[in-house]
Amino acid sequence: MAKFDIMPFKSPLGGTYETRVGGMTASETFELGEPVMLVNAGTLTEPIDDGTPWPIAEADSGGEIGIACFGPGHNSNTNPKTNAAFASDDEIAYWPANQGTIFITKNFYSDATTAASPALTDIGESYEITSATVATVENWGVVQAAATEGTDVQAIILDVLDTNKSPIRDTGKTGVYVIFTINATFATA
Repeated sequence: MAKFDIMPFKSPLGGTYETRVGGMTASETFELGEPVMLVNAGTLTEPIDDGTPWPIAEADSGGEIGIACFGPGHNSNTNPKTNAAFASDDEIAYWPANQGTIFITKNFYSDATTAASPALTDIGESYEITSATVATVENWGVVQAAATEGTDVQAIILDVLDTNKSPIRDTGKTGVYVIFTINATFATA
């Protein structure tokens, strides 16, 4: 997994940087910008990265999910809070879903193996968040497939930006980044 897959984004549309914390599950290897879930034990764990949509229910009892602010990942095993190696139950901060936080990613795919360029027609869509493997590199991102409300973690696309992070509706350039919020709530009967 790569660092910075999904990050919070402050723009004229808004966005917040609210964070929450959970304990680290033993032997986890996630990085800053990767999805995490709070499970019944009160610890954070990474969802299964198998190229399928991220199911809300993967978090115990539909528990809280978010994006890691830091973590015991592949590139560094040093906890920035303690300046020592990560240990079980260390606090890990994350940006929670369902709070209106605006996120940004350049990991946009037509399916779990094919990169795509986002377009104006993607704005307003509800897409899946999943891990994808393109050219042997695995990253978390947004897949251009309709997410099932109440079942899948959804990326609600707010805008598409070009390489300079300017809206493509203004520049007419090719889309590179998608701006979105994360919705992970069970459907009500």
